[in-house]
Amino acid sequence: MQQSKSIPRPIWRNGVAYVAWFDEKKQRTERVSLRTRDRDEAQARYAAFLVEGADIISSTRRDARISVTSALDDYYHEHVALRCADKERQEHAIVHLKAFFGSTPVGDVDIPMTRSYAAARRAGAIGGGKRTTSKVGSDSTIRRELTVLVAAANHAVRWKRTTLADTLQVEKPTESSPVADWYTKEELATIFGAATGKLLKFCRIAYYTAGRRNSIETLVSPQIDRKLQRINLSKPGEQKTCKRRPIVPLFDEIKGDINALLAENTGGPLFGSTDFYWPFRALCEDVGLVNKSNPHLLRHSRATHLLQDGVDIWTVAKLLGDSVKTVERVYGHACPDFMAATIGART
Repeated sequence: MQQSKSIPRPIWRNGVAYVAWFDEKKQRTERVSLRTRDRDEAQARYAAFLVEGADIISSTRRDARISVTSALDDYYHEHVALRCADKERQEHAIVHLKAFFGSTPVGDVDIPMTRSYAAARRAGAIGGGKRTTSKVGSDSTIRRELTVLVAAANHAVRWKRTTLADTLQVEKPTESSPVADWYTKEELATIFGAATGKLLKFCRIAYYTAGRRNSIETLVSPQIDRKLQRINLSKPGEQKTCKRRPIVPLFDEIKGDINALLAENTGGPLFGSTDFYWPFRALCEDVGLVNKSNPHLLRHSRATHLLQDGVDIWTVAKLLGDSVKTVERVYGHACPDFMAATIGART
């Protein structure tokens, strides 16, 4: 016999457990998150839901004043995991925020407390990770992490787990203009000269396309259009983020690398499952570029070199997938002659 739609039933959406049922009065399907990806835990929470109703998940937690940890967990499972294409930064931010604020009720977070968090991150008392050699957080990183905290609190309000009267007060470090580090052309030539095999191909493709590391590591053959001579750095069906992945030319300098990778490819990413972060760092350290060993500098260097060579800023912005304003702000320090001409033309 077919189960009535009005009876609550467990469902899964993008790996997260929910309870769903058809509301006869509203004539629509309702659902509530069980806030877990673990099937055994989901089964237990579903059973509790059948006995206690939705209050077991939401209302009682609202009465108890939701903690920062709970708000961050909810935000991750119900928003970040479902809607964000690039989750890594949010995951790191959540780890750091939970380590400091823990069970503090969201409504108790105030400006002195967020100043203390910023001080702890700057001092290295909280932070670090497998990608970093330092636990110290920069002001831009601290700003980004506190933005995640605010987003989690707003999420709790939207989901009626807390109220506007009980939301947190945050003070973020003053925003400063970023200064992008980059390789000189001589340093770039040294890197290209020392790299071999797939690492060399990665370096060259990442530099000439100005693509981010992940977008190059995960390139697949359908993204390469040799007829139209272009590379789509965004995969078909991939969720869009603020970090845009544009369509870029298949530059003459990397055609040989691309053709070689396509010829060797038997399916899946052209580079296989290789993570070039640590090999690139080791390469830079071997050639004396210890303090400039992040592969993201290849992107910065490409933008800087093009501007220094007189390529107009609109073309550079299009290659990067950034706005003209962002290119001026991030890369203008390395191109004073270009900036002087641009500013002079506006006055």
